[in-house]
Parts: sequence; C-alpha cells; structure tokens
Amino acid sequence: MITLRELCEQTMLTRRTIQGYEGKGLLKSVSKNKMGHLLYEDDAIETVNLIRFYQSIGFTLKEIKEFEIMPEADFKQLMGEKIITLQAESILLEDKIKRINSIVAGVEER
Repeated sequence: MITLRELCEQTMLTRRTIQGYEGKGLLKSVSKNKMGHLLYEDDAIETVNLIRFYQSIGFTLKEIKEFEIMPEADFKQLMGEKIITLQAESILLEDKIKRINSIVAGVEER
C-alpha cells in the first residue's frame, strides 16, 4: 500500500490531479492509515501512468472511464483507429521538420 503523497511523488502529479481521477471513478483509495492518510494499492502507480498515457494520445477522462465497460473488440478497434490517426500526425510532423530544415538551410546559405 502507498499513501496519496507517495502516489503523487512517484507519478509527479498533484494531489488535485489524483483526486480528479478519483472523482471520475478512474482510481480508488482502498483505506486510510492510522494517521488518516489515504492508501492505494501498489498498482495505482501503473493505473495513473496508464491514464496519463491515454490522455497524452488524446483521450478524455470520460472516454478513458468508458474503456472499463467497453467490449474488448470495440477497444481494439478504437486503439487501431488511434494508431492510424497517430501515424498520420507523425507524417505531418515529419513534413514540418523537413520544411524547417529547408528553411534553416536557406538561412545558412545567405
């Protein structure tokens, strides 16, 4: 078991963020210690990191919550669609990087 403070330290998130995840039903404390501090299962760190990952690829907390009840086939399809979207974004970013390099090369030639 880990305390809320330890969870915040290990995930580098604020207390408010963790409590926000709790409020959305994505995370749950399991008890309190004798000092009244909230306690979480050790796998809460992994859960928080997974939530953060899903957020980083564009999902909202509401959508992430829906993953819990989503049929496996639907989840796999959704993730497949996300891969396609991210690949398209990657191509666009690579084009932007090439353009920037061209601009920089042109500046260096002056």
